[in-house]
Amino acid sequence: MERLNLCYGCMEPIDENAEVCPECGYHMGAPHLPAYLKPGTMLNERYMVGKLLTYNGESASYIAFDTITESKVMIREYMPDSLCTREKGSSVINVNPDSVAGYKTLLSEFVELNKVLSKMRTLNHINAAIDMFGDNNTAYAVFDWIGGKTLGEYLKEHGGKLSWEEVKKLFPPIFTTLSLVHNAGLVHRGISPENIVIGEKGELKIIGFCIADARTANTELVPEMYNGYAAPEQYGSNNWQGTWTDVYGISALLYRILTGVVPTDAVSRISNDELEEPVKLDKNIPRNVSRVIMDGLCVNSEMRVQTITELVTRLFEQPENGTRLSSSSTQTITIPRQSSSGNRRKKNSAPSRHGLFIMVIAIILCIGMFFLVMVLILSVDDNSSGFATGDTGLSSITDSSGFETTTEITLEPVVETTTTTIVSTAQNNVMVYVMNDLTGKFFDVISKSDSYSSLVFKAEYEYNDIFSKGQIFEQSIPKNETYEEGAEITVKVSLGPKYITVPEYLSLSKKDYFAKLDSLGIKYEEQEELTEDVLEGYVYKTSKEAGEQIDVEKGETLIVYVAKNPPKTETSTEPHSTDEPDKTSETGYVTEEPDVIITIFD
Repeated sequence: MERLNLCYGCMEPIDENAEVCPECGYHMGAPHLPAYLKPGTMLNERYMVGKLLTYNGESASYIAFDTITESKVMIREYMPDSLCTREKGSSVINVNPDSVAGYKTLLSEFVELNKVLSKMRTLNHINAAIDMFGDNNTAYAVFDWIGGKTLGEYLKEHGGKLSWEEVKKLFPPIFTTLSLVHNAGLVHRGISPENIVIGEKGELKIIGFCIADARTANTELVPEMYNGYAAPEQYGSNNWQGTWTDVYGISALLYRILTGVVPTDAVSRISNDELEEPVKLDKNIPRNVSRVIMDGLCVNSEMRVQTITELVTRLFEQPENGTRLSSSSTQTITIPRQSSSGNRRKKNSAPSRHGLFIMVIAIILCIGMFFLVMVLILSVDDNSSGFATGDTGLSSITDSSGFETTTEITLEPVVETTTTTIVSTAQNNVMVYVMNDLTGKFFDVISKSDSYSSLVFKAEYEYNDIFSKGQIFEQSIPKNETYEEGAEITVKVSLGPKYITVPEYLSLSKKDYFAKLDSLGIKYEEQEELTEDVLEGYVYKTSKEAGEQIDVEKGETLIVYVAKNPPKTETSTEPHSTDEPDKTSETGYVTEEPDVIITIFD
């Protein structure tokens, strides 16, 4: 195979002596992050890798060139940087010794996710994998190259928002496709303007599918959360996720498109929900649409619209002659039935005489049972009354692989709204309450809730590797135990994990690295280091190497050494020899040997 002279930025032909691509402006000598594949790397003896496009806690995406079909493609490499590192000067990935099990488990989920997507290649509005292979101790998925622009870019070009009439024409394929994806057992968890692409032919596509752990807080991976679009349950690894999680994301997307405003992030809304209805921001938005969007953005996942089918049905139904829609109204867009839980609307049908007879008998039996239960309750002594909170039933949930399974669980809302009370005549009519399970609930929400105004809260904060920061993990009054008005309850509230892995700093400016540390909650101090090895303003080294653990419980501080270059002095008046190779690597570090040039031959 002869050498391919392609621009690594756009994979278009380029003169072999050109330094800058005339098509995209890519500099052929531009530095690359050493943790990711070097441009020009050959994969599977077929794909030439170009520049890095994006990366998150799960994978890295590259533009590439398929030498068989002679076309541009996009390649995703499984590369969870919290569990592994790139072998220096090589394409091979080394897994951290204490992360082998987690790496393999999540690798299998990455492969399975893309296998399922590859079976959906007939859908025009997702970008499914067209090839998969293993190499370099990891896995790769290959996708068709999509030109065009993201929905975010499209909105910027169209005044920042669209009308409901425009959305009705543009979005039905996305609703239908997302519903089909759910029907296949997958949940996206990253619906946002960045993951909807408008192709060169004007078609919309959903991109950016990831495994569950990549978009859930407090997992082994660094989470990729889209603020304003991520659902509340994604901020805690103990909360059930499912089709309702994507309902939140698509509702947030509609909110953004119609109002031009990104919704308040879910974490802030949990403690103080002041999100305004869309119609209050733009009176041209239909009131019914505004109301449905808010129902899709409900912080309590159980009170939220549960499926895309239900969301679309309610969005597109129009009341006739000003009358309110009945619960049996039919949808105007055909979307397959969901395998997930949630209310499903059915078409009206005329009941038969037999059916009416059965209904009458059922109503009579229900009334009889009601009176029987009331008699039994009144006949029982007040002191023997017992109440259990929570309803047990079958609910469709999503496991860590992204597949929905049906299991028996106890249904409890994310945000408590009611408590069970008993008036006890044996205790001088003092109000007595039955305690709910507070485990996993956010303390800021519970302590300010009117439903728990009968309690005096005492919080004890401790580090916890299981529960998210701010979540309750222990309570002094057990679930189902009674307590009187004004009782004191001690709750233990999580401060997050005790130990946090120091992130990679190579090729990062201090601004970018400090932002990483802030997001992880790692304390740090900046110190300048006089050096010529690294560009000024970039991180030179840290007091603990990347991948090591830092003890945040003990307040351990990471020292970040930022490069400061000494002033340049002229040591010779003779011109620099053009025969001497440049020994500055692509990361800005000085090397002893020139970079290896990868040449491809037939």
